[in-house]
Amino acid sequence: MFFKPAFSNHRVLAPSGWQDIAQGDWLKDNVEQAIAPWLSHIFGYHLLKVGALSHQLNTDKCLIKHQFGIAPGGGADVVADLSRLPLLESSIDASILALSLNFHHNPHQLLREINRVTVAGGHILIIGINPFSSLGLMSLNPQLSHKYPFNGRLYSQARVQDWLAVLGFKVVASQKLVYSSLLLKPHYTRYLQSFLSHNVPGIGSFYCIMAKKLVRPLTPVKPRWAMHSPPLLNPITSMQSNQKQIK
Repeated sequence: MFFKPAFSNHRVLAPSGWQDIAQGDWLKDNVEQAIAPWLSHIFGYHLLKVGALSHQLNTDKCLIKHQFGIAPGGGADVVADLSRLPLLESSIDASILALSLNFHHNPHQLLREINRVTVAGGHILIIGINPFSSLGLMSLNPQLSHKYPFNGRLYSQARVQDWLAVLGFKVVASQKLVYSSLLLKPHYTRYLQSFLSHNVPGIGSFYCIMAKKLVRPLTPVKPRWAMHSPPLLNPITSMQSNQKQIK
């Protein structure tokens, strides 16, 4: 479960809204509260929300005015394949992926597309499901295999951060949230969630990651060990010396 290949031929239909997920409205509120402080530090001209869940998040705290969503099956401003975003290279300042990687058959390609359209110095916010949590354990139950979010594909936070590092992103902030399996109403597990968040913070059912695309220099630095090319001979000087020898 935890170390399966990222690519899969089996496509799982992504949820069309937070209401499709167990305790969806409560989960949405927790995600919005978690990313609100991060949004105030993001600047630019265009904010991309990838997937219907991302599109429905309240991002009023973000200073970027132009905000739009892309989803493959509707529920957003633009309907498009997330593996082939209809956007120009280096045209987006920030992106939000709420469970987008968990319900995509090729998360590597999705991240490559996000990397392609993100400007140097841009940001990406990822909300994912933690496999090492009570929700991750419940996803092993075959009776929940057809219910959201238990039917999603689970990737650990460390694994996602490795993917981002390969693409040239640096993680600048991260946190765990929602210490619940989502099988019970939130008020039934309120005290348990408080206890776990203070004593075992690493087992939150969801994680949030904010990463920044590193700026790479345009002019390559010449290595110090490079050998200098030999000086070219002056052809005029050579001809003059030859004439003197003939005389």
